[in-house]
Amino acid sequence: MTVVDPADERLDRPMPWATGTSGATWRPSDAHAYERDPVGFLSAAVDRCGDTFRFGRNAVFVADPDEVHTVLTGTGRTFRTGRDFLDGFRSNPDEITALWLRGRRAGRAGLAARAASAGAHRMRERIRTDLAALAGRPLDVADHAPGLCSRAALAHCLATVPDELPARLATAAERLTGVLDVTLPLPVWVPGSAARRARASVRALAGVLTEVVEERGRRPGPGGTEPGPGGAEPGPDGTDPGPGGGAGPDDPDLLDALLTDADATAQEARAALQMILTGTHVVPGAALTWLMAELATRKGLSESIRAEVAAHGTTGDLPYTTAVVKESLRLHPPVWLMTRDVALPTKIAGHPIGPGDQLVFSPYLLQRDPRRWDAPDRFRPERWLNEPHPRRTRHAYIPFSGGTRICAGYRLGLLQLTLTAALLATEYTVEPVGDIDLTPTYKSVLTPTTLRMRWDPTPTR
Repeated sequence: MTVVDPADERLDRPMPWATGTSGATWRPSDAHAYERDPVGFLSAAVDRCGDTFRFGRNAVFVADPDEVHTVLTGTGRTFRTGRDFLDGFRSNPDEITALWLRGRRAGRAGLAARAASAGAHRMRERIRTDLAALAGRPLDVADHAPGLCSRAALAHCLATVPDELPARLATAAERLTGVLDVTLPLPVWVPGSAARRARASVRALAGVLTEVVEERGRRPGPGGTEPGPGGAEPGPDGTDPGPGGGAGPDDPDLLDALLTDADATAQEARAALQMILTGTHVVPGAALTWLMAELATRKGLSESIRAEVAAHGTTGDLPYTTAVVKESLRLHPPVWLMTRDVALPTKIAGHPIGPGDQLVFSPYLLQRDPRRWDAPDRFRPERWLNEPHPRRTRHAYIPFSGGTRICAGYRLGLLQLTLTAALLATEYTVEPVGDIDLTPTYKSVLTPTTLRMRWDPTPTR
C-alpha cells in the first residue's frame, strides 16, 4: 500500500456501491436490509460488486485477503484502529505491543520461559477449579464463558490476583465492547454517556493495575518480586480455590517478564498488561461459547480429544485439540467484522481513499470464502494437522486480527481454549440442554442465539 498524492487523477477509478446503484446512495431500505442480515448483505454485495465496494456513508468494504493484510500491516501509520481514545494510557500502542513482545522474549535467567510454564500451570488449575464449580447444572454458556476466560488469563499473567481485579476487568471489557458495537454501517454513533462510562471503567482498571505494578516494584528479586503467600481470586461461585503463590523466583509471571525490561517504565508495563487483559473477557468468551457448542453437539470430538490427552496429558503437545480450536475459530470468529480508519490519502485495490473513509472487513466471510477454503462450511479439524495454514488460505485466517495490532494475547487465547477443551473432554460429559439455536447473532461479537448446556463429571474407572 502506497501513500499517494490525492490529486493524482491516474488512480481515480470509480468504486462500485454495494447497492448496485451509481452514485453515493444509501437508502433507508438498504440500511434495514443490512441490519436484518449483515453477512448475507455483504456476501451478496461481494458477488455483485467484487472484493472492494462502498456502503453506508463512508465505509469501504474489503474482501480480498491480501488487501486486508496490507491494511492490517499498515495500522498505526496509514490506518488507525479508532479506539485509542478509550485505551486508558497515553503511550503509543505500537510501543506497548513492542514491550509485550520484548517481555515474551526476555532471556534473563530464562525468566520468560519459566513465566510461561508457571502461568500455564496456574491457568490449567484455574480452569479446572472453575469448571468444577459450574458442573452438574444447566447453564447459559454465554453468561459464564467470559468470566471463565478472564479468570484463566489473570491466573496466567499474575501469580497473585487482587480481589477487586476480576470485576474491574469484566466491567471495563464489557463497556468497551458496548461502545465499539459494529452491527450497523459505520461510523457508529456512540452516546456520550456510554463513552464516559467506558473511559471511567478503563481508568478504574488502570488504577488497580497500577497498584499491582507499584507493589511488585517494591519487592526485591527479579522483576521486583519475592516469594509470598498470596492467593488466587474467588471462583465463579465465590469459592476459595485454595492457597496460591505470590510471584517470586519459583512462580514468575508475565509482570515479572515485563518489569525486567531495562527500557520499560512501570507505566509502560502496566499499559502492556492492561492491553493484554482487556482482550481476555468478551472476545475469548464468545470463542469459548462456540467451542463448547461444538463439543456438546459433535460427540466424536470429545472422544478424539480424550484419546489424545490420554496419550500426551494436558501438559503435552495436543495437535488435534489445537486443530479443533482453530477450526472453531475459523467457522465462528468472535470478532466477525473489523474496521480501520483511514489516516492518510492512499489507495485500496487501485481505488483512492482518504481521511474520513473507514475500511471494513470480515474475518467471518474471509474464513468461509470458497475461493480460499475447501468445504468452507464444514467443520474439519483435520485441515490443520499437516500444515500451519491449509493451502490457498494465505492471509484468509485472521480470528485474532493481524499485522502490528494482532491481538497481543492471541497465544494466551489459544492456550486457554485448548486447555479448556482438553479438560472438558477428559473430565466431563458435555450435553446440550433443551432446544438450542446455534444461528449466529451478528453484534459486537459473534454468539449463538441460544446455548444452554451442562457438564457432569466423568465417572472414574
